[in-house]
Amino acid sequence: MTQPPSQDNSVRTPGSIRTGIATGALVAALALTGGGVALAGGGGISSGGGGGGGGDRYDRYWDDFRYKDKRWAKKTSECESGRDPNAYNSSGPYYGAFQFLKSTWSSSPKSPGGKPTRYNWKTQAVVAVKLKHRDGKGHWPVCG
Repeated sequence: MTQPPSQDNSVRTPGSIRTGIATGALVAALALTGGGVALAGGGGISSGGGGGGGGDRYDRYWDDFRYKDKRWAKKTSECESGRDPNAYNSSGPYYGAFQFLKSTWSSSPKSPGGKPTRYNWKTQAVVAVKLKHRDGKGHWPVCG
């Protein structure tokens, strides 16, 4: 009998770098689709990192941001999670590179819904920058 793959349930504290968890369902979905699944609304799932598919609307949003916003996103996500789009902290619980509460993610501008960890770094960064434009840096009191 085979054992299920182990999961890393690490807790990230502000300013530390830890890895998040990857669910078997997401890994299977990515394997079956060659790395991406299109969702209603155009926010695809990607294997993480900064890319995503060319022509993706989040790529276009990212390209339209000023250098200052891109620098803020890189610095803030590095501090929050080590830029890990799959990061998880059970104390919130907080999800993704920017350590979103699920409720904050869902109500943020340009959020594709679901959990942040279902999306790549660039999609999370677009949502974080748009949220910062709307609400200021208060969602990231330590790192923002």
